[in-house]
Amino acid sequence: MPVAVDGEELKELVEGKVRLLLYDLDRYRRPDGIYEPAWSPVFYNPAATFSRDFSVLAVSLLDLRDAAVLDALAGTGVRALRYCVEVPGVAKCFANDIDRRAYELIVRNVALNGLEGRVVALNEDANVAMYSLKRSGERLDVIDVDPYGSPAPYLRAASWAVRNGGYLGITATDVASLSGARPWAGSRRYWCQLTLTDVPKVVALRVMLGYAARVAAELDRYVEPLTYAVYAHFIRVVYSVKKGATAADAMLSESLGYMKYCGACGFREFARSIEEMSCGVCGSRLAYLGPLWIGRLVSRELVERAVERMPAFSYMSSAVKLSKLLEYQLAEAEGGVLVPYDVVSMSSRLRLNPPKVERVVECLRSLGYKAARFFGAATTLETDAPYEDFVRCTRHAAGA
Repeated sequence: MPVAVDGEELKELVEGKVRLLLYDLDRYRRPDGIYEPAWSPVFYNPAATFSRDFSVLAVSLLDLRDAAVLDALAGTGVRALRYCVEVPGVAKCFANDIDRRAYELIVRNVALNGLEGRVVALNEDANVAMYSLKRSGERLDVIDVDPYGSPAPYLRAASWAVRNGGYLGITATDVASLSGARPWAGSRRYWCQLTLTDVPKVVALRVMLGYAARVAAELDRYVEPLTYAVYAHFIRVVYSVKKGATAADAMLSESLGYMKYCGACGFREFARSIEEMSCGVCGSRLAYLGPLWIGRLVSRELVERAVERMPAFSYMSSAVKLSKLLEYQLAEAEGGVLVPYDVVSMSSRLRLNPPKVERVVECLRSLGYKAARFFGAATTLETDAPYEDFVRCTRHAAGA
């Protein structure tokens, strides 16, 4: 029988292995016919199914036992429901949202899936919920922070509330701020110096992780990145958080730094500190982006486990995309810390017709370097090759 709230009939939808009651998406479309999630009484974005599929896969790889998970900004409760249903080892989930209508919808969705007792609905500010659960003695193994916009306001509470050795999954949709497209907004939110480059999504990923690491370090904690997803409108990172002031100091010293970038010739490399200001290739002025994360982005062990277990997740609507993501990340994990380049941008600087990215990757590997495609940007690759050899391979792949 149809369910109505405030005179509006709710629609049922299936995502992953759970059923959801939602406000009718067709009622919240712009004049151009595109659904606008922020217009709905309770936020739900069908375009973010890939992010949620990735999150379920990633948490499934953590080999949890009798675990508790908090979805701090739950909306419809879909993430918490899916974690409890689809992830082995998750015993209990908290689904929190400050909006009363969201809370009431979460309660309905918990009942719809028969998860009373396993999924606890909360109606609180996200930061208050995290601090309150911590104070009550609740052991939170995983905290999921998936806001509409920046995760920055929630990272201190999340880093404090998660158990020692636990995991955070954080999402950002303010990619323009993180990437340098809106440098003042990025500097204000993430306390770093930014400028627009030809690899904006890689910059966004490393800025977000660098900020998360600095927040954790303030609490004498350090982070270890496990995996990430960059796609369309969002950046998502999964990482562990552990206690240790000495280890936090080492993390800041070894994994936080800057990306040197020359807008004229395209030279770039990671550096632990601000050094020379002139490009060693063309003499132009260098920009320094950061502080940002300059360490590894993925755990080889976890990505290998993901590839092995991926067949069990073939039911997901994003299974093909996830398999391609893992293919790229497996190559990245074998290379360690890789510097990003954009093939089309470099080809333009060299006045060449852009070659296929895969041909440039093959050339770099033939020279003995590590190289991998970047899933979040079709023309971007990452490599440990020096600038000169990347240019050489771009020319070679273009037949120049």
